[in-house]
Formats: sequence, structure tokens, C-alpha cells
Amino acid sequence: MSRFFALARLVAPLLLALVLLAPMGAAASSFTFGGENYLKLQSGGKIDPYLAPVTGTSAGSGDLLTDYYVGLFNFNLYDAIGTNNPSVGQTYDGFDYSISDQKGVLDPNFYVTSDYFRKQGPDKTHLPDSYEMAGSLHITSVSFDNDYQITLKGYLGDLAFNDSTGSAVLQDLRGSDTVDFLLNVGRSDKTSGKFIPVLSSRNSSTWTAISGTISGGGSPVAGAPEPATLLLVAGPLAGLAAWRRRRNLRLKGLPGREA
Repeated sequence: MSRFFALARLVAPLLLALVLLAPMGAAASSFTFGGENYLKLQSGGKIDPYLAPVTGTSAGSGDLLTDYYVGLFNFNLYDAIGTNNPSVGQTYDGFDYSISDQKGVLDPNFYVTSDYFRKQGPDKTHLPDSYEMAGSLHITSVSFDNDYQITLKGYLGDLAFNDSTGSAVLQDLRGSDTVDFLLNVGRSDKTSGKFIPVLSSRNSSTWTAISGTISGGGSPVAGAPEPATLLLVAGPLAGLAAWRRRRNLRLKGLPGREA
């Protein structure tokens, strides 16, 4: 029994050291965009975004993305969820809808640019002359939270980045395993009707406010072990080696120092 506890005293620090040396998840970079009246809900389920300014970046990045804008092509929300009769409080998910499948939508259909090339935002025939980040939007979930709130979730595929971008956030997103998309559509000071009735109408529209987030999933990275951690590993390993040597000597009938 004493040998068991002696072995346990050696193994426990080793396990702790292995945990300390395990890869840690990299902090994911992100940026936000949005503002009042940068999106229109229209009849027939249509979402019509306008160029929206970038409003912030992940904490500690030191990267403000000042004077950058997000462009998103218009698309049909009802095509994405597979029904033209949604209800308040309902969440539609379990699908992967690429807005590139909608007739007339160009690729890329989501981009970050400093080129404010059209005051009224993107449409089906325009792309900016240059962009810092671009991709194809896939929608995976739509929630009609209340009469004046819709939440869209998804991700960006086919990502492309400007090689010379000076944005630390965009450079980090370039190395992420995934880039997630979140868009909240809410009531604004120009909203004139409940969202579902407007979308389901034959000829109606209303302005909305939006807030969105693009975030990277990060990749596991292992940091350099500190000297104290290395000592924590070395001590148990040396002890295990000595214990195994004494055990082998006893099995061979040779004299060895008892623990």
C-alpha cells in the first residue's frame, strides 16, 4: 500500500503538468457593425441592407477599423427559412442557406471595405473597387423574437482577404477555423410597421436598425512552457524513472534501495 501511495505522489504532479502544457484556445477576434436605418424590410420576405459602418472590434486588439463599412447583398428571408408564413416567437433552423443561390446575387455578397462607393449601399449589379475582407454568407438560423426583432445566425464561406490589410483583427480572422455571422434586426426611429406583416405584405417596406457581429472561432495554440512548469514535469518523470528502475531490480532479484 505504501508503494501505491508513493507512486500516486509521483503521478499526480505529472498529470497536473500535462494539463498546464495542453494547448490553449486562441482568443477569437471579432468586429461589430450596424446603426439606425441601415436595412429595409420589404414585401415578399426581402431583406435589403445598406452599407453599414464598422462600430467596434474585439477588446485588446488595438484595431479600430475606422472608416470601414460592411456591405451585404439583398436576399429573400422566406427563401432561407422555407416558408412565407412565419410566426412571432418561432425559430427556424436546421438548414444551411447560401444567399449565393438566390438568382442575381453576386459573389462575394458580404464584404468589408473602406470604399464608400455608393451612398445607398450595394445592389445586385455593384461591387466595391476594393475590399479588405469578403465572403459568401450562409444562413443557418432565423428567429422572429418579437414584433420588432429578428435574429439571423450563420457563417461566411469562401473567404478572401486583402494581403496588405493593416487590420490586426482581419489578419486574425484570416487564420480562424470558422468565421461566424450574427445579425440583429430591430426597431428604429423610422420603423413604421411590425416586421412579419411587412415581410408578408404585397407592397410594403419599413426601415430598421441593425447590429451585427463577425467573429472567428480561433485555433488551438500551445504557448511556451514556463520554467516552473518544466520543473513540475521533470521532477515526477525523474521519480518515475527511479521507481521503475528499483522495481526492475527487485524482479531480477538484484539488490536495490527500498522506497
